[in-house]
Amino acid sequence: MLKAITAPFLLGLVALAGCSSNPNAIEPNPLPEFEASHDVDRLWRSGAGDGIDETAMTLAPAVTNQQVFAADIYGRVYAFDRENGKRQWRSKTEDRISGGLYAGYGQVLYGTREGEVVALDSDDGEQLWRSEVSSEVLAAPTSNGTLVVAQTIDGHVLGLDGGTGEQIWDYETTVPNLTLLGGAQPVILNSRVYAGFASGKVAAIEADTGAPLWERRVAEPSGRSELDRLVDVNANLLVENGGVFTATFQGQLSVLDWEDGRPYWSKDISSHQAISSHLGTLFVADDEGLVRAAEQRSGSFLWQQDKLYGRRLTGTAAQGGLVVVGDFEGYLHWMDGETGELVARYRHDRDGFASTPIVVDDVLYALSADGKLAAYRIEADD
Repeated sequence: MLKAITAPFLLGLVALAGCSSNPNAIEPNPLPEFEASHDVDRLWRSGAGDGIDETAMTLAPAVTNQQVFAADIYGRVYAFDRENGKRQWRSKTEDRISGGLYAGYGQVLYGTREGEVVALDSDDGEQLWRSEVSSEVLAAPTSNGTLVVAQTIDGHVLGLDGGTGEQIWDYETTVPNLTLLGGAQPVILNSRVYAGFASGKVAAIEADTGAPLWERRVAEPSGRSELDRLVDVNANLLVENGGVFTATFQGQLSVLDWEDGRPYWSKDISSHQAISSHLGTLFVADDEGLVRAAEQRSGSFLWQQDKLYGRRLTGTAAQGGLVVVGDFEGYLHWMDGETGELVARYRHDRDGFASTPIVVDDVLYALSADGKLAAYRIEADD
């Protein structure tokens, strides 16, 4: 039975920048020419349903030591062998899956538009439990094996029992009436849960009890209209090296101390996509298609790549010493992590991407908007 949901109004990002009928849309740069210095090796390619099927949803795949999992918006969840891409099982859940998947500790987790969190058995796709929450779940849940954490669009972060789905605690904060479509996946680390919100705030929560430890604003709303005042933390949170690194829409790239939330530095930048890091350097693609590298300690920008301007980029992923983004035409672009120079390109699929590609053990996994999943390795030319 579907339940009534009271939630903020969701604004798809396609309406902001990606639609040809939008008079404010940025004209994309043509595909840049460059001399490739690296070879891209596609290890395998498989079909994972219909992807996001022309919606503005995000559906990120999930990777474990032996498997890759992907889903489409019609509730079909797939498991593939990580080495060869062979499909192991398919589960037809009929859920309206949103935000993407988390996989680990024998479970595959996802949230739904109807306000539920679901756990499947990673071995066979059978449902383990289903838990009703306060509203839509537009970010992937996360887990540490005993605790599952899910975030809803109405400002709740919920701790659920990993074995049963029973609610243990509920942390709530106020969010604006107008928000972007999506959300940041919570992070569990060092007995804490870190979460970002559509209000431009980041919070640290005690993992065992849900008690608040600190809550800090990383972007300040400004402007007269609700659209102007959007400052969603829609990208992932990077929690590493003593800091919580965030990027906000119409806001800032910034870092907070992971112990007490004290701000270290911030730089004006607008991004709603995933950020990544490698050896003390942050990589971020902004909402206009500029890719930048910033020093984690100071926030100083090290380089900027503008040849992909306007190409509606995914977030960034670090693959070895390289950084990679996808664009609206389905191309993957690799850049040198030290200089920003373009070094390789490969067309994954003509229909763009369902999410930012992810990298595990130097292998990149990309899911297209129409459900094509593939694994890539990249090496320098001899």
